[in-house]
Amino acid sequence: METLDLENYKDELLPAYTKRLIELLRIRTTPTAMKFFKNKEDMLAVPKIRIPKPGAMYTACQMVGQTTRLNYTVGITNDVVPTLQCSGVLGLISNHHFREATHLTGKWFETDKDSLAHQQAAYLPKEKYEGVAVSPMVSGRLKNPDVCLVYATPEQVVFMCCALQYEGYEKFECSFIGESSCSDSWTRTLVTRKPCFTIPCFGERRFGGVLEDEMVMAFPPEYICKMIRGIEKLSKNGMRYPSSQYGIQNDVREGMGAVYDLDALHKED
Repeated sequence: METLDLENYKDELLPAYTKRLIELLRIRTTPTAMKFFKNKEDMLAVPKIRIPKPGAMYTACQMVGQTTRLNYTVGITNDVVPTLQCSGVLGLISNHHFREATHLTGKWFETDKDSLAHQQAAYLPKEKYEGVAVSPMVSGRLKNPDVCLVYATPEQVVFMCCALQYEGYEKFECSFIGESSCSDSWTRTLVTRKPCFTIPCFGERRFGGVLEDEMVMAFPPEYICKMIRGIEKLSKNGMRYPSSQYGIQNDVREGMGAVYDLDALHKED
């Protein structure tokens, strides 16, 4: 396995870091980089970027799905998405337009009050953008991306979270607003600059290609080094992906003794 500097993140090494992460966790989707652009022309300058044909409409999660499932590099602008949910979560419209909308009443929520509470609970960008590009992390086409996304199984998400907690422990406080939960991953990481995970919503599954057994992990790109270090150290300590099934009827001591102190419970105070 190639030797990488995992102590000092380098943007030009993101493709190599990503390959290591894929190998360690056997990730089956394409880990995805996301970058927000204040100037549309800068987004259009991204190598091999695909823009929908005039008049075509896609949800934001469909376009992210084109990266995670098809390895495309795609650009998202306000004129190609059909709903303010997509535009608001990506910062393509003003926040108040999103916050004050009650268009989900009678669909996802019983009353206008419920609908407004949902809109106001969402993480939204602090700035307005003209475009957002998504691209495979292994391609290196997006320089200094804002957010990295990995759509993964719950067990793979567990390993990513535990790896990030191995050094400099922090408790994960994640969220789920319901529909438009891409706000809880894509945008939450953009705003907080912290890793997080969430359960992708109906929209991501219905339109964005997210499978029923997948969750999403989002993180600023520089956290990938800490994540890989943690996974490798956990593996050396006996916690490896995938975790083999021990069996619900076996005496647990032999298997558990490798990762826990079985005498701790009986030691005197």
